[in-house]
Amino acid sequence: MFYNEQYVPVGVAVVQLLHFTNREINVEDLYDRFGHLIPERKLSELDVKIMLCGNAFCTGEHGFLFCKSISDKVAKLNLSRALHRLKRDEKKANKGVSAIMLKDFWPSSFDKIEVLKHEDYSEFMIDVNMVVSIHDNWLSYDDYLNDMITKFRTKVKGIYKKSAAVSGKQLSADEIKQNGARIDELYHNVLDKADYRFGELNSTTFYKFANKLPEDFVFMGYFIDDKLVGFSSSFKGGVVFDANFVGIDYAFNHDYAIYQRMLCDLVKLSIEAGVKELRFGRTAEQMKSCFGAEPVEMKLLVKHRNAITNKLLKHLIHHISPNKFEIRRPFKAVIYEQA
Repeated sequence: MFYNEQYVPVGVAVVQLLHFTNREINVEDLYDRFGHLIPERKLSELDVKIMLCGNAFCTGEHGFLFCKSISDKVAKLNLSRALHRLKRDEKKANKGVSAIMLKDFWPSSFDKIEVLKHEDYSEFMIDVNMVVSIHDNWLSYDDYLNDMITKFRTKVKGIYKKSAAVSGKQLSADEIKQNGARIDELYHNVLDKADYRFGELNSTTFYKFANKLPEDFVFMGYFIDDKLVGFSSSFKGGVVFDANFVGIDYAFNHDYAIYQRMLCDLVKLSIEAGVKELRFGRTAEQMKSCFGAEPVEMKLLVKHRNAITNKLLKHLIHHISPNKFEIRRPFKAVIYEQA
């Protein structure tokens, strides 16, 4: 917590300690992203502790918040000093922190993080967040489909046809609890394929979300003959629908288009919820663009504890490149003209 001179709370920050080894990253992918400048052998020996200001399990600016009476510059400077103090205290208590990281900044904040760059933080681009803008004329899912060109509208209808044997329903907290073991299994199926792991959750977390946030947390279960074969989770916050974690039984995914069905349903849920934006998140960028998602750039900030290593890090970061993909344009031209 941050307090003013009268000891009134004026800000808050959330910090997590993450331990990264070669088990949490795809070494080959990281080697490629650094432009082969770091030996693959060195990356395979990676063992670092990172102090993360932000939410390891959610994309976006969830690390800190200050009162509007506090200027942006003052807020960022105090945040930087607080993180440095925490890093110092952690060094005394344990082995120490290798680096401090702040994640993830939207384009509207790019100018505001300049003050942190003067505090010796380096910025770098990470994979884009795929975002669907929900247009005002989409009062129903049919309105959304009608704004698509024939090719993509046929594709979406084909997904529902292919997944006709799959029934999707929103699960209550108790139903999540009852299916806990299967949910964990499906979640780890997806997690094991990820290039990076900031951490991992379990079904108990989803149960608590559903129990404490029944109006704002949506957990969709997908069944074939009463067998749970997939799930998606998402949050509604204000005018934004934020897709979160998924779980899939890959033995059924190809024949029943389970993941694509989830994406369709997330669009439908967003329209029904009356939000302005659906944030699909990272991964499967090209597929998500088929549903109208556009790439939005995101930035991270990082600072190494060692001044010399930090200077080297600044050089290396310029060589990090987000995933490349070909974007699809599923809507009629008038939609893009209005954007």
